Amino acid sequence: MMLFLHLLPGLLVLLIGLLIKTRPPKQINWFYGFRTHYSMRNLENWHEANRYYAKVLIGIGFVSALAGWLLFLFLIFPVSILVLVGLMLPLFMVSIVITNEHLKRKYGKW
Repeated sequence: MMLFLHLLPGLLVLLIGLLIKTRPPKQINWFYGFRTHYSMRNLENWHEANRYYAKVLIGIGFVSALAGWLLFLFLIFPVSILVLVGLMLPLFMVSIVITNEHLKRKYGKW
């Protein structure tokens, strides 16, 4: 059960990434997809942002699941979960920045 709790965050992120990759949002919306000012500027940006972000989320999911497994093996329970959360939050922040930077490189300035 404890191992499952350590793997769950990474697996959820992985599943969300796979969902966006296999069923990307077709239209710009406020509910589903990578939603930033730059990604919602036009449909071309929207599709590219979601395509790229799905790959990023899949990578974060794998890294987080692996980290969860390693933390489960080497740290005690409450500390291991705190470390996992402390790892995942910066990964999410960086994922938003690198996806926006990808859009900026591909389509130019904001």
